[in-house]
Amino acid sequence: MYNKKDMLKKIFSAILILAVSIPCIYSMAYASQTADEELNWDEIDYSLFQALKEGSGQSDAEIYQALGSNHVKHGNWERAAVYFKKAVSLDPELYWSWYNLGLLHIDTEAGNKYLKKAIEAKPDYPPPHYWLAYTYCKSRKDREAIKIFKEYLQLAEGVPSEDDRYKKARRILAELFSGREGLELWKIRKLDWQE
Repeated sequence: MYNKKDMLKKIFSAILILAVSIPCIYSMAYASQTADEELNWDEIDYSLFQALKEGSGQSDAEIYQALGSNHVKHGNWERAAVYFKKAVSLDPELYWSWYNLGLLHIDTEAGNKYLKKAIEAKPDYPPPHYWLAYTYCKSRKDREAIKIFKEYLQLAEGVPSEDDRYKKARRILAELFSGREGLELWKIRKLDWQE
């Protein structure tokens, strides 16, 4: 049985391993790739998964989530989605995986479903609220957008990392309440007539 100090050391060590090793390994793999060769991501991911499984103390779901996050950083969207789906199949409370799946499938019913799952898993995490309201707004589901933007504003108020989105959400909500499509709504919806 661990005492509190030993447990904190173990957690810190696991976080450090994940934070340092995954980006380094992926960066090395990308740097070593030439234009003519294809990386064997299955092999790389398997080796990394095994190393993290043995050394980090993280659950399989958390490791899959970390793999997905790093594939997002490197633009491997499909591969990222596979790992996020594996993560949530093992642990449906991993809101970060649901959120990323929502972003990877933005502007689709599946994307909205994933954003709702992220909200369900962690109701006090603001970003999925913003993006769900945004997609509702884009598809002209204004009543739903207003409701979710209101929730977002309550959650994001005073959160420094949400400052820019918070300001934008306030402007969008003001336009929705006014009944007039101003600049913010036009920017969201302009792609409708350009496509």
